[in-house]
Amino acid sequence: MGAYRQEKLVDPVCGMEIIRGDPDALVSMYKGQSYYFCAPCCVKVFQKNPERYLKPKGPFGRFLARLVKSNLKVFGRAGPPCH
Repeated sequence: MGAYRQEKLVDPVCGMEIIRGDPDALVSMYKGQSYYFCAPCCVKVFQKNPERYLKPKGPFGRFLARLVKSNLKVFGRAGPPCH
């Protein structure tokens, strides 16, 4: 049986970690790129204004990214439950 590497991706809306190939993961295409989501509500929000979730992070965005990493380390999850 061949082993494969599970690629971890991040939901651009809520920051939850998604594993590529997960049957529960939702996918949306934007400008030829695939984006993965944890829940239908995140897909809807993203599709309304994709650029909002794809633009580069400023100082506050970098702070939030560090907060997500801290939550992952302390609580074992990267973001809020969306469903």
